[in-house]
Parts: sequence; C-alpha cells; structure tokens
Amino acid sequence: MAKSKLDWVDYLEMTAAMTPFIAVGCAICTMLSLDPIPEPPSRELRESIDEVEPLGDRSSAWSRVRAEFVAEHPACEACGSREKLNVHHIQPFHIHPELELEPSNLITLCFEHHFRVGHDPDGPWRPKKPKWTAWNPAVRQHAERMRAKVR
Repeated sequence: MAKSKLDWVDYLEMTAAMTPFIAVGCAICTMLSLDPIPEPPSRELRESIDEVEPLGDRSSAWSRVRAEFVAEHPACEACGSREKLNVHHIQPFHIHPELELEPSNLITLCFEHHFRVGHDPDGPWRPKKPKWTAWNPAVRQHAERMRAKVR
C-alpha cells in the first residue's frame, strides 16, 4: 500500500523530531549550536578512506613554527580561551602550500572556533554552514568582532 502525500509529510516531521542532536558550544563566548549527531560512516566509505589522496605533506619545520606561533599568540583570537588551541591557516594549506609557514597566514583559534569561524565560508553570522573543506577568508576580522563581544 502506497503512502499518501500527507502520510509522507507526517513521517518526515516525526523522523525529524526524533533526530538526535548534540549541543556544541564555546564556554567562553557562549556561541552554541545544535548539530545532528552524524550517522556512522558506511562500510564503503570506511574502505574508501585509504584511497583518498592526502592534502599534502607538512613541512618538517611545521611543528616548530606552530609552537613558536602559539607561544607568541597564546589565546584564541575569537574568545580568548587558552585551552585546546589550534593554529589555523587563513589561506588553506592545500591551496597555498607556499604559505604554510608564513606567520601572517596563521591565526590562533580554540578547537570550537577553529571550525565555527575558520571553516565557515561566509562567517559565523551568515547562512552557510561551516565544513572542514571550506574556509573563511575574513577569519581574522570575524575573530576580532567576536572577541570584542566577549570583552
């Protein structure tokens, strides 16, 4: 027996309401979002991961440059946190490998803001969602704006 259009609408609303979400947020700036808990990857995806080409090899000097940069910039530029710091490339390393070690191409962000600000293509206040394959060319300006709100 085929479902009617109304039955499908009811089904979609019901399953959307049952989708488990996880609250993700920054304890300092209180930026919070509800993200759906992702489904585990399929067997095909897990098996194909080995076939994906890496983005490129890091320079042998990267760990030294990263440590020096964090020592000079020891807080998240978006919220001021000193926990779980990441060094983010403003111009992506896989597109501009020549800028990998350039300090002017780096910004310190906490783990949460690394994704939410550094990888949101139109900034955290716009409709596009962040994703690891995207980047925010105005990350420095957006981080400064967020930091001003926290102070």
